[in-house]
Amino acid sequence: MQIFLLILFGFLAGIVGGMGMGGGTVLVPLMSFLDLSQKTVQSINLISFLPMCCAALIFHAKNKLLVKQNVWWMILPALALAVAGALAADKASNEALRYCFAAFLCAVGVWQLIVAVRFEIRKRKQKRSDDDRPDK
Repeated sequence: MQIFLLILFGFLAGIVGGMGMGGGTVLVPLMSFLDLSQKTVQSINLISFLPMCCAALIFHAKNKLLVKQNVWWMILPALALAVAGALAADKASNEALRYCFAAFLCAVGVWQLIVAVRFEIRKRKQKRSDDDRPDK
């Protein structure tokens, strides 16, 4: 049964990862049902990220969706902080990591909700202003 769940979770993470949203956002919470330690879950997520990322990157490059300008300004600090995060995760308990990830997902969810509501408000205001404009 665990193999089936791993395949299913990999499938779901691959879909989300292929869209550029980060497969770990789905994979880590799903794998918490498998009675694995948080550090094991995170390491499986990191290993599975490599092929997902490569496949998605190839498709996005073929569709000319990559913007390479100034990307190093993001990659270099991310790389340095990934090392710092890995060192911190090694020292942290499984429970602390689980709570940190849960808080992160909640914060991202709230932020996405705020962004969606703001977008909808702007869209409605634009529609009203277009409706109020006299035809030429």
